[in-house]
Order: sequence, then C-alpha cells, then structure tokens
Amino acid sequence: MVQITKQEKLGKGGQGTVWKAVRHDTGETVAMKFPLESLDLSESSADRKRFVREVRLQSALRHAGIMPIVAMNLKAENPFLVMPIASHSLEDMLNSGALTEEVTFSIATEVLSALEYAHEQGVLHRDLKPANLLYLQGRWVISDFGLCRQMDSNSTVITQVNTIVGSPIYMAPEQYDNAHSATTPADIYSIGQILYHCLVGEVPFPRARIARLDMKYRHFIGRCIAEEPEDRFQSVTEVRKEMELLTAPAVELATPTTRANELKAKALEGQEVAVPLLLRLILDSSEDEVFYKEFVPYLPLEILQKMYAKDPVLFEKMIHKFDEYSEGGHPFDYTDDIANFFGRVIRVAEYSRGLRHLSLKRIMTVGADHNRFHVGEVFARMVKSREKDAEDVRYIASLLLNDPYAASFMGSYLKQYSLPLTIMRQL
Repeated sequence: MVQITKQEKLGKGGQGTVWKAVRHDTGETVAMKFPLESLDLSESSADRKRFVREVRLQSALRHAGIMPIVAMNLKAENPFLVMPIASHSLEDMLNSGALTEEVTFSIATEVLSALEYAHEQGVLHRDLKPANLLYLQGRWVISDFGLCRQMDSNSTVITQVNTIVGSPIYMAPEQYDNAHSATTPADIYSIGQILYHCLVGEVPFPRARIARLDMKYRHFIGRCIAEEPEDRFQSVTEVRKEMELLTAPAVELATPTTRANELKAKALEGQEVAVPLLLRLILDSSEDEVFYKEFVPYLPLEILQKMYAKDPVLFEKMIHKFDEYSEGGHPFDYTDDIANFFGRVIRVAEYSRGLRHLSLKRIMTVGADHNRFHVGEVFARMVKSREKDAEDVRYIASLLLNDPYAASFMGSYLKQYSLPLTIMRQL
C-alpha cells in the first residue's frame, strides 16, 4: 500500500478537510481529502455513504476538466482520497478583484465543457463555487464532488428535505427547500453567480446586482440566476452556446469555415485558448457535412495533438463524426486526404486504442474501395508503426481476415515491410 504523510492543512469545506501531503514512493506532493472530524463515519452512516459516493462518482468521471483521483481508501476507519495538487483556485484569483472579460470567459469555456460532460453522465455537482474551480497543470478543473448527486431514479436519498446543501452565496434557491430534487438548472445558477463575481469583482451576496454588469451581459447572467429553475437555461449546452455568441468577435459571426480558419490560425500562433474553442466550433457544426469535409481532414498534427490533450472526449466525438462522412465514394485525391488525416489521428491517439482501430479500418476501407495506391502506402506505414502493440496486431489481422478484397489490395503494400506473422498470414 502506498504510504502518504500529511504535511499541512490546505483548507476546510462543508464536508471535508484537504491536506498537503507527500507520497513516500515517488516523493510527489499531493492533496489528501478526509471527511470532517465532526461527521459520523460509522459503517452505515449517511455521512460515510456521502463520502464514498463522492469518491466513486468523481473517479468515474474521465474528463480533462474534472479533478482526477489518483488513490483512495474507502474502507479505512477514516476514509480518504488523494488528488494532484493544484497551483491555485479561482477564489485565490478573485481575492485581487474582478477579472477581465477575456480571462473570465476563457475559464468559463473550460469549466462548462467539464460540467456539460458531468451532466451527460448524470452527475449534478450542487456545490460549484470559486473555491472548487482549480488550476491544475495548465487548465481549469472542477473539484470537490462532496455534495454531488446522480440524476437517476435509482439515486439514494441521503440528503433530507429542508437540509441546506451547498454554499449559500452560489447555491440555487431550490436547494434550500429540497436539495435532492435539484436538477441541471441548479448548477447553472451557480455558474451565473460565479460569472457575476468574476466580472464585477464582488461576492454576489445577499444578491447579484445585475445593474453593475456591462449591459451586454445582463440578460445572459440574469437568466442564469433567475429565481425559478424553469426561467433559467435548461442545459449547459444552452449556456455555452449563448455565451459563445455573446462573446464572439465579428469574425466569429461569419460562416463556420471562416470562424474555424481564424481559430486555427490563432492556435498555430500559440494562443492556447483557441484550441478548445476550435474543437467546440467543429462539434457544434457537425451537421454541416460540407464544412466537415472541407475543414477537418486538413487539421495539422500540431492542432490535433493539442485538441486531444485538452479534451480527449470531445476529440473522439469529432473523429467519429468525420469517419461517418468518410463513408461512400470520393474523388481520388480526396481519398488521399482522408488517409493522411486518419494517419495523423493514429499518431495522436497513443492512449486510445478505439481511435486507432477506427482509423486503421477507415484507411483500409477507403483505399480498397477506391483502388488508391497512396492510401495503400499510408495503411502499410501505419500497420508497421503498430507492430509492437499486440492488441493492434490482432485487430489488423482480423480486419484483413474479414475483408479478403481489402487484404488482396493491401497485400503488395504490406509485403514491403517485415511484419508479424499474424498479419502476414492473412495476405
């Protein structure tokens, strides 16, 4: 078992205490969270169930914008979880006053992406506040899921009616009455309060003074923090799209291709904020087949790498959508572009076997269907690059076995290389 030593207390919240600690095996500094000492941690207590639920739900959420859990012990008398240690929180930044619009909405873009994913997985946070938004290894992450709830009919009711759950300044009004019945608009209320705090530089207590906001943001934030849940945005997707429209410069009100090229240029110049914005724009335009076919296959390796690092979940959605558009017949030159693109995806997706397999299959299919020599060469090079991965070798062999025509077409290209016998036997 990994030995960890506590060093100093970093903070205390409504449900837990976070300590700075050091792992003995690596010497790495980490954050270690324990339930509050005042809580009942007996085996069947509601407090222990809540802490176990927090750890299990947070560890199941695999998104770059959600704080990862690197170790845990839920059976100990005093259970705990271990996380990477963040450099600072949004609360720390706000101690110096209001943030610029650019910084505010850059942070919001990353946070909304993570929150949108959590809601898609059925998890409601219920305690979003500046102290729980942390800067970790170059990006903003949502932390502290101690008051989260799984939004399904089988969710256990641990929180009792008339029990306040959340931080009152940022908490939706309905959480005062029945926190268990709170839904997606409750988290949206908290986002609105946080945005107000960032832009105005004052805590929205006892209420947000909307008139202190720039005129163009008043309706947007006012709708986020409407008293009645039904008067707010009903999904994070709605919030994100409205925010992007509200903050878009004139060029971003043009066609998707114009906007995408502008963001691509900024990303290539090193403007990191342009990368998630470009990825989101592509996904929001996923029903525009012409745009997808004209833009996506020409994304350079550098940008694909940054997209994958920023948000592997959304990156995978983009690749799957382009794969759909790669079905059927194409001009010969375009099949080369398709193969080159999926070749770059294979290089990027070192930790995603699913994406590699999808890409290998598409390259093989488009090459065989169009009898295109360049695609055959790309496929052979990609197969050679995966020869040391046993799972990939087995998958390539099964592709060739199940498609004799493609195996025949690719045979002359593959035989240029010394490849595993598992593959060569299928030619």
